[in-house]
Amino acid sequence: MRENDMNHMIAYIWDLDGTLLDSYGVIVEGASRSAAAAGLNDPPDEVLKAVKQGSVTGYLKDTSRRSGVSFEDLLAQYRLFTHALDGRITLIDGAEETLENLRLAGAVHYVYTHRGSSSEPILERLGILHCFREVVTSEYGFSPKPSGEGIRYLLGKYRLDPGQTWYVGDRTLDVSCAKDAGVKALLYLPPDSCVTATGREDRIVRDLREITSETV
Repeated sequence: MRENDMNHMIAYIWDLDGTLLDSYGVIVEGASRSAAAAGLNDPPDEVLKAVKQGSVTGYLKDTSRRSGVSFEDLLAQYRLFTHALDGRITLIDGAEETLENLRLAGAVHYVYTHRGSSSEPILERLGILHCFREVVTSEYGFSPKPSGEGIRYLLGKYRLDPGQTWYVGDRTLDVSCAKDAGVKALLYLPPDSCVTATGREDRIVRDLREITSETV
């Protein structure tokens, strides 16, 4: 397909953790262990709520304020803990099926995630790395969400039409990121989520398999 045809295609830019990757168990354990090493014992359900309604960075910064341990040290510990647990991460139910069905319908896929260097190895292990034209991670150095800088990079590089592009995520932070970049916001909100819709979403799905080529 010619590159100048790309702006006529439906594009999906995907968040990873909690959207395509069933990874919150690992994230919560890593964050909890980091906090515990700093002398804090936050209940796992409270840690989950903090990282889903906010972010891991926000939780660790709050932990730093409460414990007196530097954010940089907490982040290094968190990365060490979670890296050791990455093998536990699996796909969200319906993720691979949805990606393939959308591809067969003519859509193209990208990733924009706060996850770092572990992103591509995890996607490769789970058998879906080939689905994406590019995986944009924290290593690119873009401003973090809710900034849409990483999405705007993909829009410009691949000449994507914002009106034909969806950013898919599981948090209100992802909705704000989509809106900042001027693309459509698709919120994945499974029944057990602690996230509350913002009213700014262009669509909400409870199951990834609800996403079809007719989404736009």
